[in-house]
Amino acid sequence: MIDRSLKQIAKYFLHLGLTGFGGPIALIQQMRFDLAESEKNKVISEQEFDQAFTMIKAMPGPVAFQMAVYIGVKLGRFWGGLLAGFGIIFPAFVMMVILAVFYDTIIENHFLNSAVQGAQYAVASVILMGLYKLSKIYHTKIIFWIFTLFAAVTFYFKIIPETGLIIGTGIFFVLISMTAFKNKLMNFSFFMISAVDQERLFPIFRDSFKTGALVFGTGLAAFPFLQTAFVDQLGWLDLRTFNDAVSFGQMTPGPVTIATTFMGYKMAHFYGALAASVGLFLPAFIHMTTWFPKALNWLSAQKWVNSFILGSTAAVVGCVFVTVLNMNQNEFSKYSFWFIAVLALILQLNIIPNIKNISVIKVIGIGALVNVIFYYCA
Repeated sequence: MIDRSLKQIAKYFLHLGLTGFGGPIALIQQMRFDLAESEKNKVISEQEFDQAFTMIKAMPGPVAFQMAVYIGVKLGRFWGGLLAGFGIIFPAFVMMVILAVFYDTIIENHFLNSAVQGAQYAVASVILMGLYKLSKIYHTKIIFWIFTLFAAVTFYFKIIPETGLIIGTGIFFVLISMTAFKNKLMNFSFFMISAVDQERLFPIFRDSFKTGALVFGTGLAAFPFLQTAFVDQLGWLDLRTFNDAVSFGQMTPGPVTIATTFMGYKMAHFYGALAASVGLFLPAFIHMTTWFPKALNWLSAQKWVNSFILGSTAAVVGCVFVTVLNMNQNEFSKYSFWFIAVLALILQLNIIPNIKNISVIKVIGIGALVNVIFYYCA
């Protein structure tokens, strides 16, 4: 039973961090069911939960982590927020470090390497399904898709940086919502540290912090930023390792952005993992433990918030879609990639009789198994 004691807050969110598979939307749904809908454990009203979630979506940072910290602050002030945030990411942090430690062994083993590749192919479809859910309420708005396409094209050709796209598109929609053209537009319907590691810690923390401070939407939106920073600009990760980090982030419980822990470890070992994790989650933690709980009622009453969410979501969907393409561009010539990706998409769409609401971890596991079968049958 959840109450206002720090012990119970820690216990609940550690349990959620251990068992919360399925990405940010699944974690949010679980928190809503446990803490807002359940009469036995109810600690927040459904209206307040939905109100907070809507506002958090309009802010940078991983939404599931921020929601956990907000509820922790509500129940136990600063220390409640700290325990809630720690609990939801710590289990996955440990798993990511372990995966990073044994990563070279995994990719050198043909069986495990095939399984990881198959999981990666399935993750491509999982991310696309996440984009579908993220943009679901805007599917009938043609202007949303126009700006999604605009964001995808400009991001692909690196015309406008991701930060400018996401924040700029959000501000643009706020501005047009305040003009006389609003209706017309909207009806367009381990602990050793080397010298190299030390030199890398600050850039890792800096770019992770910038990602956590500037990314709007969900945790999925962090991946374009991280790929640009760690793969394209710094060159400290190759695309294969980055892709595997994203796959591991989907396979482990907790926020998908815990993939930064794996990336940090591969760039600067344990302290790199720590720098990346703290950098990414720190801005959201600061927001949720300082001004946000007090400003929630004011923010929810502002008409411009929904317009900002619409615009920034369009940019997020476009950028993440291009990132999925870039992540898998070397796999497009493989029939196994298309078979697994399409199969994973079909499983998530609930169109197969007697197979409904299959979990994300099962979808990824099926992708891994199918690719292993392809490997041994080839």
